[in-house]
Amino acid sequence: MAYIALYRKWRPKTFEDVVGQRQITETLQKAIDTDKVAHAYLFSGPRGTGKTSTAKIFARAMNCVHGPTSHPCNTCDVCRHILAGESLDVIEIDAASNRSIEDIRNLRETIKFMPAEGRKKIYIIDEVHMLTTEAFNALLKTLEEPPAHVIFILATTEPEKIPMTILSRCQRYEFRRITSQDIAERILYIADKEHIDISKGAAHILSVQADGGMRDALSLLDQCVSNADGTIDETLVRNLLGLVGRDWLFSLADAVFSHKGDVIISAVDDIVRMGKEPRVILTELLEHLRALMLYQAAPESDTLSAYADSMKELAEQAGRVEPGQVFRILGVLQEALMTAKNSPAPRVAVEMGLLMASQGGSTSTHAVSDTSAGAAQIQALTDRVTRLEQALCQIRVPAGSTKKEREEIPLPDDEFSHSGDLPDEPYDDAGFFRTPPAGVSSVPPIQDKEPPPASVQPVSRDIPAAQASSASASPSPVPIPETASSRALPVPENYDAVWKQVCQILEKKKKMQVVSCIRLGRVLYIGETEVILVLKSAFMVKRANREDYYKYVDEALAGILGKGYHMRAYQEGDPELAGYEKKNSEITVTRSPASPEKTKSDTVSVSEEDAAMKSVAPGDIPAAARQVLDPLLEKLGDCHIYVETKK
Repeated sequence: MAYIALYRKWRPKTFEDVVGQRQITETLQKAIDTDKVAHAYLFSGPRGTGKTSTAKIFARAMNCVHGPTSHPCNTCDVCRHILAGESLDVIEIDAASNRSIEDIRNLRETIKFMPAEGRKKIYIIDEVHMLTTEAFNALLKTLEEPPAHVIFILATTEPEKIPMTILSRCQRYEFRRITSQDIAERILYIADKEHIDISKGAAHILSVQADGGMRDALSLLDQCVSNADGTIDETLVRNLLGLVGRDWLFSLADAVFSHKGDVIISAVDDIVRMGKEPRVILTELLEHLRALMLYQAAPESDTLSAYADSMKELAEQAGRVEPGQVFRILGVLQEALMTAKNSPAPRVAVEMGLLMASQGGSTSTHAVSDTSAGAAQIQALTDRVTRLEQALCQIRVPAGSTKKEREEIPLPDDEFSHSGDLPDEPYDDAGFFRTPPAGVSSVPPIQDKEPPPASVQPVSRDIPAAQASSASASPSPVPIPETASSRALPVPENYDAVWKQVCQILEKKKKMQVVSCIRLGRVLYIGETEVILVLKSAFMVKRANREDYYKYVDEALAGILGKGYHMRAYQEGDPELAGYEKKNSEITVTRSPASPEKTKSDTVSVSEEDAAMKSVAPGDIPAAARQVLDPLLEKLGDCHIYVETKK
């Protein structure tokens, strides 16, 4: 009798024999037992996973003389005819060679005939995705409403090429890739029945090389049997399949971990002289590194059964290398393997990938970086920024220097001497002056510029009328008070000017939504900590009182009136405004510079405190003040500077 290949001899004959597809076989068995069999099925999945075998088992289950049954006997005449491929009721069609519309028309003509010996006429169309568009269209109506005695089983490895009109008419079952453990167990079972002596390690290598296909695994086993004189061990399997040895993998991995480029090149030369493909080096080394990674994460994993005879060596090597280094090398070698598969000189790509992995390279020809290298770069940048901040804190700017002179001042460390590392302006995101380094004065800046036109008079406490009239000749912005208790509160006549300055500051910061909301508002009252704004629209009031609006207004008020101010908006006619209007009338009496009675008391008050506000020339400002605050004046523009002196 002629020799039969193992994958044909051991083709599954029952649903229980199908390896790794239990979720499908159990569902089909229940459908048969409950008489809920559909008229069309689609079996899809990778090659060698049992699609056609399951279709033939299903055909025997439906036509067995003891059925329909989920356990066909495989001994009756119907089952034997189907097993031998002689049944007239089970028609296998290869769609790769019968793909035209004429073939489908012939099928439509034959399905109307009743089964010859069974209950159902079953059409198994293999590689159905190869049919032409016209053939699919011709099959649509027949597939949707076939005769009661017909069942269609479509099998394909590429379901995405099948039209949705066909998919929607079938019950779809997705066959999974079989795990290497299941394949290895099946190989050992068949080897035992066939009296083949094979080691567990060799069975595991065959299962891995089968790439999820049972048929491929049995074909490889057949190849090993025909070339073996005795036991099929790992060495025989590796030699037949062109794989490298385990000892060689351990030594190559050590060379990569130890950055020994000469050992790596010598190892590649040895493998190439043995007639093996250079890409095999990367494939095998990736599998070995995966074993190291799994051992570090889960030493008891069943996946490591292939290393049963060398588990001690694996444990020692896994203990000598950090997990992060394994991850980095895996990333580099995977990218190198992709390059080698498409490269006209794969050996160059292999050698380059191995050397990059050994030298700590984190990128490949496709500029792909791994996670650990990216983390190292981030840490290096963080350290550099820290050193830059420390260097900035040590800078001392000479008094009276111009902006150009300040830009030319060298940093303490040449590493940061290029201008791109220095901030252009000493302001934060909100537009306010950053906290100066330790030891540097925070006195407000001085600027030699003409005063800008403004309608707000500088007010400090309550100045006499004569002094206020002289100040009106050269108006300037409202000065910033030191504390809340000694704040210089503007008189109601200056409220509009204060609000214009607030809007100007917000415009400079490009907060146009906030400006459009508050621009038409009227300031009713300015107290020690609050600014009351009146708006005509309830919608505008609601928006102005939102935190993302009023926080910018409060920042602008802090730059004009001092810190601690909070803006609150009310709608025109709100009853609460009456109380603020009363306060405003009282302020008009107590703060008005035109009141003769107030003038005298104010003069005495200032005299008693021995304090006065006077305008000073730029040359009279201390050098320490100019040193730090020149940049601030460049930001604020033209203004008057007032210095309070106490005797």
